[in-house]
Amino acid sequence: MNRKFSLKSGLLFVLLGIILVSCAVAQVTLPAQEAASGNILDRFRLGGGFEQELKPGEYITVVDNKSGEVIDKTSRVVYVGDEIINEGNIQYRVVKVKGDQALAKRIGKVKDIVWKDEWDVYMASAGVKATQAQGKKTQIALYHTHSDESYVPTDGTESRPAKGGIFEVGSALAQKLRANGVSVIDDKTPHEPHDANAYHRSRRTAMKLLRNRPAAIIDVHRDGVPDPEFYNKKLQGQPITRIRLVVGRQNPNMATNLEFAKTIKAYMDKNKPGLIKEIFIGKGSYNQDLSPRAILIEVGTHTNTKSRAENGAAIFASALPGMLNIKTDTGAPGDGGAPVENAGGQSSTGWKTLGWIVGIVLLGGAAFLFISTGSLKGMGSKLGELRKTEFANFLGLKKAKKADKKQKQD
Repeated sequence: MNRKFSLKSGLLFVLLGIILVSCAVAQVTLPAQEAASGNILDRFRLGGGFEQELKPGEYITVVDNKSGEVIDKTSRVVYVGDEIINEGNIQYRVVKVKGDQALAKRIGKVKDIVWKDEWDVYMASAGVKATQAQGKKTQIALYHTHSDESYVPTDGTESRPAKGGIFEVGSALAQKLRANGVSVIDDKTPHEPHDANAYHRSRRTAMKLLRNRPAAIIDVHRDGVPDPEFYNKKLQGQPITRIRLVVGRQNPNMATNLEFAKTIKAYMDKNKPGLIKEIFIGKGSYNQDLSPRAILIEVGTHTNTKSRAENGAAIFASALPGMLNIKTDTGAPGDGGAPVENAGGQSSTGWKTLGWIVGIVLLGGAAFLFISTGSLKGMGSKLGELRKTEFANFLGLKKAKKADKKQKQD
């Protein structure tokens, strides 16, 4: 093998190594950039940006692909692969979307939405009323990505930029939590305009709230389905709107976010039956990659009265402390500290990246030696030569320096 070819091959492997190392380093730097301003790919619809909604009054009807039965209505844009767990805990997966209709295939009964025995123990021994505020620690954080969302019968319009009626629904939720002794931040930062990029803007708000280490972070919304009866219900003698839980299926926390949503539904089904309308698992992230206990809730729709939505939010809030087992006298998960699942995430990513870099350098060096020598035997010979010459010279140099230093001291 001639020297010119070996040189070209070596340069090629060096270039390949630089590219691979850059990709590995990007695994650390890109998440940091996303935390600051969102993934740039999402802005051009290349890496996401699927958190789209239709205009209020426009909606998609989801029907069973065999029976034609209506499963759901939503003003959220529906994609193939989205899933719905309905009030009866039957799961469906969207298999086709055409115009304003989506066809969904029945998957079956969800078996892990069940009451947990420890909830009975907690309620009997402590009870929701025994929960105490935790000093300066934030136990629940609320924010509003679509800060213009409003309720037509009460607010007179479906949209009030930066002053939406949804803020008051969030306040009702926060007020009930505080009445039960829970520490809450109800952030009122506006994120106009109302578009998919609002989630990039609200990401900064969510990141700021997470510095307070809440047990859960909730993004409060309302739907845009025109029929008010789709959400209306009477619960505990009060006229309310039901609540939809939304989980983004394009984020690394999807499994834990969904488990959190199922836990909420299981608890509410026992304590406040009928309050949770469904769990919608949609394409997108909804900033839920930031925490395994992040959830988006839709409290009614724009044609419901705001008082109904406030009542629904208050009932939802009354069950949260018991479900999260929020206390102040222990360091157990759910006390307002960072979720256990987040521990060590950044550091483990750093070690993985370092491992990638070391592995790539070693692989590139081995490949270069193989090409330049032409055989495994040649590689061994070259490595032996390096050990005998370069390392020996290096060690010899160190010995010589030590000898010189000793001679000067003498």
